[in-house]
Amino acid sequence: MGGPENESLRHSIAAQDRVWSVAINPGGNTFASGTAGCHHVSPLRIWDINTGRLSAMLNINYRNGAGVLDIQYESPHILLACGYDTFIRMWDTRSNTCVLQWEEPYDSAIYCLKTDHSNAIVSGTARYGMVRLWDRRMVQPVQMFYTARVSSPVYSLVFDSKHLYVALDKTVKMLNFDVYS
Repeated sequence: MGGPENESLRHSIAAQDRVWSVAINPGGNTFASGTAGCHHVSPLRIWDINTGRLSAMLNINYRNGAGVLDIQYESPHILLACGYDTFIRMWDTRSNTCVLQWEEPYDSAIYCLKTDHSNAIVSGTARYGMVRLWDRRMVQPVQMFYTARVSSPVYSLVFDSKHLYVALDKTVKMLNFDVYS
């Protein structure tokens, strides 16, 4: 089958595990993948965008099953990742090392994260639609918001200085911070 859809496929990468997240480096030369972490390979890996070859494995002795659910690049050399091991980690891809980490205090998996590329990080957890606001200069979270009365994971979120939108099982919740100004 030589249709146009097959001609645009450049590479098929065997990830050796279930892939849960990908993020393209803002420099455009690599991308990161987050996997389930179930087959004794690092769940956070960097790939060459042109060749599809593995460039680096970012590893800190992840437990089996401690998969990476979300990834966000801060810059061409810094990325944030979160997942089932209850941590948000900041990685420097120049040295392939974890340079900072924040642990979810209630031992809940962290499904997603977003950052303002300055000091704020917002993370969504596995239970009760709980969202945490972190200041990267501090070890503990600054604030938490429960967005659901039922136990729904936060599958995705996005925020700006006035609003936070949270994707739950069957709803999207909006928190409006502009009402306090």
